[in-house]
Amino acid sequence: MHSYDVEAGEGEPRLLEDTPYGIDLVNPAPRLAQGNNKISVCVVDTGYDNNHEDLPHLNSVDGFSSYPGQYWSHDGHGHGSHCAGTIGAIGGNEKGVTSVNPDPGKFSFFIGKGLTDNGWGTGSGVLAAVQKCVDKGAKIISMSLGGGDYSSMANDQYSGHYEDDGVLIIAAAGNSVSNII
Repeated sequence: MHSYDVEAGEGEPRLLEDTPYGIDLVNPAPRLAQGNNKISVCVVDTGYDNNHEDLPHLNSVDGFSSYPGQYWSHDGHGHGSHCAGTIGAIGGNEKGVTSVNPDPGKFSFFIGKGLTDNGWGTGSGVLAAVQKCVDKGAKIISMSLGGGDYSSMANDQYSGHYEDDGVLIIAAAGNSVSNII
């Protein structure tokens, strides 16, 4: 993690803004410019902290929860907000961290709460969140999930979204201790 030091006075933060490990690996200096067309990015995870000072504030229609009584705009686990921050934390605001897309005017988030506030979920919950992302126009879906066994139903849905809908689905590998590949 990089940090940019500033003069710290009594009760003031010492760091201006951090660049988390990995940002420089996926977008090394000189930085690639963000395009002119706004793109919709969906994060399927544990939710989104809509009150976080370093994340874009989203409207009430910018998310979906697969779980009754749990809201996309609440992230009781924190992992979904972390993943969203890697993608789109506001850069240059002298708060928190920067991201691979530091200008919130260049993208929009849709949040699919595919996991519960405790970080667990069901295959059907994740698939419902992914479908809602596609229905709402997402062109990129990011999922950083552990998981169970291979599912041909999930594979068919993900393949169909890529081939028929032009949606790029990015999923983390190795988020669980199982070795099913």
